[in-house]
Amino acid sequence: MHGDPFYSDPTSVEPGRVPPPGALPPMEELQPKQAPPSHHEPMPAPAPVASPLQMAELEMANRENEARTLVFAIGKFKDFLLWFLAVLEVALLLRFIFRLIAADPNNAFAGLLYALTGIILLPFNGIVKTPSLHNWAFEWPTLIAMAVYALIFLAITSFLRLLISTPKETAE
Repeated sequence: MHGDPFYSDPTSVEPGRVPPPGALPPMEELQPKQAPPSHHEPMPAPAPVASPLQMAELEMANRENEARTLVFAIGKFKDFLLWFLAVLEVALLLRFIFRLIAADPNNAFAGLLYALTGIILLPFNGIVKTPSLHNWAFEWPTLIAMAVYALIFLAITSFLRLLISTPKETAE
C-alpha cells in the first residue's frame, strides 16, 4: 500500500471493511429547516379583460397555427406518396428486368417479387399481348402499369400542392 497517495487517509479503507471507531472525523450537525414566515398572500388581481381587437388577434394566430399544421400534414403525406411511388416503380422495374432476362420464378427473391407485383399488375393483365421467347418476356403490361401509376400519383400530388398553395394574383 505504499504506492497509494492516500495511504494515511483514514477514509481509504479496503472495500467491505468498516473503519475503527474514531478513525473518521465527526460529521457536522444538521440545522433544522426554518419554516417560512406565514404571510397571507394577496389575492391575485383579476385578469384584464381582453379587448375585441386582442381577441381577434388571438383568433387569427390560432387559425394561422392550425393552417401551418394542416400544411405540414399535407406536405408529409405528399412526401409519403412520393416515397411509395418510388418503391412501387422500382419494384415494377425489377420485375420487368427479371422477366426480360428470364429470371427463374422458383428463386425465392424472384418469386417474392413476382408475387408482390402480380397483385399490383392485376388491372393491367391481358391489356396487350406479352411477346415471349422461351422464358424471356417483354412485359408490356408492366410498362403500362408503371406509366399509369406514375400519372395517378402525379395527379394526386398536384392536387395536394394545390390544396396547400396560396392563390396567385392575376396581373391586369
